[in-house]
Amino acid sequence: MKVAFNKIKITPKNYIGMPLAGYTREEPCLGKLDDIHAHGILIESSSQGTAKKMLLLISMDLLKVPLSLANYIKKKINDEFISIEPEHVLIHATHTHSAPDLTGEFSFPGGFLNLIKGIIFGANRNDRYLTWFTRKIVEMVKGLFSDLKPCKMAWTKKEFNPEIVINRRHPTRKVVPELGVITFRALEDNNLIGFIINYACHPTTLSFKNNSLSADYPGRMIREIDDLTKNSIKSAFFNGPAADLNPITTCGTNYKKLDLDIKLIYDQLGTYEHTEKIGRVIAREALKLARSIPEEDYFDKMEFNSYIKYFWVPMKDPKYFSKTWYTNKIYFALKKYFILSIYRHIKANFPSFTIKHRGFSIKVNTIIQYLLIKGIKDSKPKSKEFSLITVPGELFEDIGKKIFRKSPTGKKDTFIFQNTNDWIAYLLTVKEYIEVGGYEITASFSPLCGDYVEKEMLKLFNEIR
Repeated sequence: MKVAFNKIKITPKNYIGMPLAGYTREEPCLGKLDDIHAHGILIESSSQGTAKKMLLLISMDLLKVPLSLANYIKKKINDEFISIEPEHVLIHATHTHSAPDLTGEFSFPGGFLNLIKGIIFGANRNDRYLTWFTRKIVEMVKGLFSDLKPCKMAWTKKEFNPEIVINRRHPTRKVVPELGVITFRALEDNNLIGFIINYACHPTTLSFKNNSLSADYPGRMIREIDDLTKNSIKSAFFNGPAADLNPITTCGTNYKKLDLDIKLIYDQLGTYEHTEKIGRVIAREALKLARSIPEEDYFDKMEFNSYIKYFWVPMKDPKYFSKTWYTNKIYFALKKYFILSIYRHIKANFPSFTIKHRGFSIKVNTIIQYLLIKGIKDSKPKSKEFSLITVPGELFEDIGKKIFRKSPTGKKDTFIFQNTNDWIAYLLTVKEYIEVGGYEITASFSPLCGDYVEKEMLKLFNEIR
């Protein structure tokens, strides 16, 4: 097997004045704290007969990537490199809340009402930027082919939360996200070439008052690893099930107090100092974990299979009655009968959702991907498998735990990448929607998205078995 790591800067040339995605800000972008990048990992599988398969993982410092844009990027890569099949490409957004708006909903800075205006009328106006950074990604992939090195691979995970992550909706719940790494060592000298980091935390260390472009803590994490290793070890970040997991910046760790007033979490006033601190803490632990994997856990060869499932999610509201019923109904009716009905008439090359209308029936098309990766030892007749699972949105902790438990390779050998290949919703349970409600459902296509993604994923697991 062979591997290569590369990154390319995708900071817009005209970022001043561009709308930033993620918050209902009063103003557009006014400056830059750090650059945003696309990170690529190209893996050439071991020989399977006469054919070798290429697996390409791309992580971008963006809020989200809709299905139409992800498919566009995959097509452009395949047009240039026929050996990389689109179903063997994974497009991930780290979910920084300080990146350019790609979908149009943040077109009109100035608060919640202007966000609604953006959802209705804010068709994507950044086609030039999207096509420009796609060309940059293709250029990056070309470099990956040049840098391929024979390698061996290992992976591991550990629970890690030194009071840097909190469940914003249930503050007293014990949150212990897993820090996972997938590492690659050179066959020639056994030096660490690079590693993939998987951790679950919202990239919102910078508060809603920030008006400067930034990759947030994932960017600082990568830079810290570069500094610690003098650029000799490459890394890339893929966010885990972090929909309801926020960084702790200024709210403190009095969880009982926060449970009584969760606005203290939502209204944190984090600064770039918090960005640097949290990036540094995760980076150092990830590097330590990558270096700790013993030699006997490495595999000389790798084979993989990619399983992709497209499916439709209806815009429906479940039947129930609860204290959140009235608020939920208003949000639901506003979306289905007003916003989406208008949205269908807006023409955009890269729309937020891939929607089908038939009268009052509205559905969104989306994708899940499952990669089964097998490590094989040359010296012994030994192999081991792990899973890479993608979901089209921000996955709530509860559903993430179910998917981990049901994964064909088990929790210990499973990595979940959220916001990958598409974004349709905050993927929450129906129970959470009914009992707690919350603003998260306003941005989501449907309150049923989380339930459908979970069901389709479990069906896919059974089909693979």
